[in-house]
Amino acid sequence: MKNVEQMIIGDVAGPSSSFKKFIKDVADSKTKYEESLVMQAEIESLKAEIKNPNSTPSVQHERLVKLIYIQMLGYDATFGVIDAIKFAQLTSVFFKRIGYLVASLLLNSNSQEALLLCCTIQKDLNSDSIVEQSMALTAICQLMGKETISLFSAIIMRKLSHPKEIIRKKAVDVLYMFLCQNPEVAYDERYQKALCDPDAGVMLSTLPIYLKLTKENANKYRYMLRAFTDILTQIVEGRLHASFNYHTFPAPWAQIYLLQILQNMGSNHQESSEAMADVLHMVIARASGKMTTPQAADAAIAVLFQVCQTILSIYPNQDLILLVTRKIDELINGSPNKLFCGLKLLCKLCEIQPSIGRNLVSQVYERTLEHPSSLIRELGVQVIRTGASPENLTKSTEILLRILTDSSSSDELKEYSCEALCDMGRSHAPSSAWYVQLLIDILQRYDTHSDKPPFVLNKLINYCMECADGEVIKIIQDTTASHQDCKLSWLYIWSLGRYDKDYVKANFWLQKIDTLTETQIVWLFDSIAMLITRLGAVPDTVTSVVKRFLKSPSPVIRQLAIEITNIAAISNPSSIITPSIDTIREAIIKLQQDDVLTKLDVNSASHKQMVKKFKKRFHVDPEGVEFDPVPDTDNPRQRLVGVGSEAGSKTNVSSGWVSYHEHIPEEASSSDKLEPPLSQPALRSTHVWGQKPNYKVPDNRDPTRC
Repeated sequence: MKNVEQMIIGDVAGPSSSFKKFIKDVADSKTKYEESLVMQAEIESLKAEIKNPNSTPSVQHERLVKLIYIQMLGYDATFGVIDAIKFAQLTSVFFKRIGYLVASLLLNSNSQEALLLCCTIQKDLNSDSIVEQSMALTAICQLMGKETISLFSAIIMRKLSHPKEIIRKKAVDVLYMFLCQNPEVAYDERYQKALCDPDAGVMLSTLPIYLKLTKENANKYRYMLRAFTDILTQIVEGRLHASFNYHTFPAPWAQIYLLQILQNMGSNHQESSEAMADVLHMVIARASGKMTTPQAADAAIAVLFQVCQTILSIYPNQDLILLVTRKIDELINGSPNKLFCGLKLLCKLCEIQPSIGRNLVSQVYERTLEHPSSLIRELGVQVIRTGASPENLTKSTEILLRILTDSSSSDELKEYSCEALCDMGRSHAPSSAWYVQLLIDILQRYDTHSDKPPFVLNKLINYCMECADGEVIKIIQDTTASHQDCKLSWLYIWSLGRYDKDYVKANFWLQKIDTLTETQIVWLFDSIAMLITRLGAVPDTVTSVVKRFLKSPSPVIRQLAIEITNIAAISNPSSIITPSIDTIREAIIKLQQDDVLTKLDVNSASHKQMVKKFKKRFHVDPEGVEFDPVPDTDNPRQRLVGVGSEAGSKTNVSSGWVSYHEHIPEEASSSDKLEPPLSQPALRSTHVWGQKPNYKVPDNRDPTRC
């Protein structure tokens, strides 16, 4: 409160009673609701006062200070922008300062109102007053956008030669703003002049500029490597003025900027990396020394972390990497701040030098995964994930599986551990059966508390489709032989359509269908449809339950029920659904005999388009007469159906491959309408067989089924 009142001391006598009351009411508010009532009342009062053209400058000044307070507490105060712009145009430095301040708070570089200050800023830049020039330079950084760069560039260049270092420093800040707004415009000569400025403040203000430039194009500025290493050496040796130190530690922020610049220059460049090795040794030695205050120790940790990051990012130097390894070992066994930095560095070390980093991973197991900080525990999981190898895979998976059953672990940590387990198993698993068993173990321990299938199940399904060998199938069948584990219900439902040889498990889940979620019912119906296409005969117990859902409020379930009913109505669905190899072979031979493809230029777009369509429809290569008759069963909604000779058709494939829900009994004509078994006005539509229906059924199914 005293700081706010102090702002109106100057040419004004003092705060008014209404201002004091406003501050007191806000301070006495005990709830957010009470505060909002005070603010809304004051905002309405200020809007009414702004309309008064006879207000004195002192009253207007106090009004602007109230706007600062309102904006600071999160309420909209943009209605007072015009008053702020008017104040910035006054001749009094005191009023001009408050005008620029309020304008900077209420506007940004994209605001159209900010353009009203262009002439005022130009006038203040040409003023003889150092204060006015300083305020104008600060306002440019806050208010001016890309379109005004050309308007102020000439004046800013002149300010780089100003006798006062504060003006030169602010001019460099404006150049950095220009670079951020328009990276294509770079004033390299001006940057170098500022870097060589005799004032250390001006010199250090150019470091953000060169950090951005070297990040985008390090090769262009590698000739300046010697200059940056010399500056860093001077800072480490304490040659800068004591005012740049942070609790006796020499300029930590400047050191971090310089180390990041060296990191950009040394990345994938051996010569530059070797040139900066000595100064990096010096920085590590200074940051590892004994500090006199806790604040200096924290600054030293930050610099040590950055120099280690730089060493691990430049061209590998074994001496420096071994030095970093020792520092990581010290950090891991230190305070929580040191432990955090050590874990971050260890992840980086395991990426570039796995053999060295994995020696330290064993220290992470117990120290981090039982730490009270969730952030440290997540970093511990990341270290285990990055440092995994075939040698420590068993121990790493045991520890991460333990996290899934730990009640104190957060949901985010459990999910991240699952991702780490899947990644480690896929990369280092000794066999496909081992990886599948790991995914099943994860499913048994991981509870998502959601009605959607866990992402681990998606990985398991995809892997089973890719590596469907006998051992993997046996593991799935053995796991799904019992239905006792509710966490594996998704796997039970998915597997019965792929591996079951009867309807026993299907009947079991149909009896429990009222306890399933909508997504699980969708999965179950898909699996039943798959089972029907393989086994043929459909028990009455299945059709009776499915018919209950022909009027389901869910359009997805309703559509699946219609599809299953249509398939069950076919006399011998398995013979129609099974792909016919002979039919495909005859279709290919017929196309070749008709010379459909050979009449086209093999390099023409029409030829490539026809081949692409043929491959997509038949899953074959029409030119080589080689085909894979096995359809892609990863997506149960896209299982392929061949209408071939076994179904009574001729040698051609009339409608190609269609999904099972597009099949129709052969006695139905292609021009017939596809009608649901029951009256469903929302789904009734004219449908030509072999074409896409013209009605849309919302598909809210989980992406794991795609």
